[in-house]
Amino acid sequence: MILLKQLVKYILKLILKPFVPNFIFKKIPDEIIIEPTNICNLKCPVCPTTYGMDRKLGFMEFDLFKSIIDDLKNFKKKPLISMNFAGEPMLNKDIYKFVDYANANSHQTFISTNVTAINEKNTRELISAGLGAIHLCVDGFSNESHDTYRIGSDFKIIKKNIETFMRVKKEMGAKNPNVSIQTLITSLSLKEKDEMIKWSKEIEVDSIYFKSLSMGSHTTDEIKDKWSFLVPKEKKYKRNQFSLDYPICGIPLKQSVIYWNGNLGLCCIDYSNDIKLPNIKKDGYVKTLFSDEAIKKRKQGFKKQHKLCMDCTLGNADYMGETHKFKNEPKEIPYNQV
Repeated sequence: MILLKQLVKYILKLILKPFVPNFIFKKIPDEIIIEPTNICNLKCPVCPTTYGMDRKLGFMEFDLFKSIIDDLKNFKKKPLISMNFAGEPMLNKDIYKFVDYANANSHQTFISTNVTAINEKNTRELISAGLGAIHLCVDGFSNESHDTYRIGSDFKIIKKNIETFMRVKKEMGAKNPNVSIQTLITSLSLKEKDEMIKWSKEIEVDSIYFKSLSMGSHTTDEIKDKWSFLVPKEKKYKRNQFSLDYPICGIPLKQSVIYWNGNLGLCCIDYSNDIKLPNIKKDGYVKTLFSDEAIKKRKQGFKKQHKLCMDCTLGNADYMGETHKFKNEPKEIPYNQV
């Protein structure tokens, strides 16, 4: 396996990397990550929002969100609209309007939430707005495992909120959203894996996604040392099993990020907006994305020439996790969040 990966790496580096034409960057991406807010109500220990984000806090206004969707109306391709990034999307009071407007314009929609703000009322609002898919995040099946990582959260409350979400969906007779439980694979949650699968089946979610833990470039050595006990000892559950440096990254082609203030982002790893692309407010999303300045930075990202790319735990990942499906085939949902 390692030899095969090294061979692929060599071929890509020798043949593909030097010859990257601009026109491949003038296509609408498969997914647009739109950040409703970069404010979060939790302090997860190795989350980039807690320690690795150094930019102004705020909420995206609906008019800016609407302008992004309007700019895509003339394109046949309708990218997935993921309404989350650095913060907790449910903290933005207009999140239901975001979902409704994107859905009304034929976009699949996705939200990932820490579930702290989920209740019966806003569950009905999300479902009525036409949400396509949702990740309900719970990192273990006990207060010890979940609360150790999700600092500021309470497992018992999160479990109840998830069960409320599923009960309301069933009462409404709604097919969507496709619901996936997302659980970080830590040394604590791994012990409760079977119990989580059993519970997920009982409450009739569509799937459960066990996601590998990232101790990424945003995490200092001091923090890594402090929280290293969370990393599973079993190699098969580690994100970077072979520590190979892949020569290219397709994420800048497949994915686009728009921060809450309208700044265009390179990818889902740049939480601090370190790589400066233009703001979309002046010329609109599409024109800005296809501008020479943006294409230059995106091409550099594709070739992994930014400093951020060197230590990226996503672009070099060997193992992102595993999904157990129970019912419907999930609509295409992203694996972007680190």
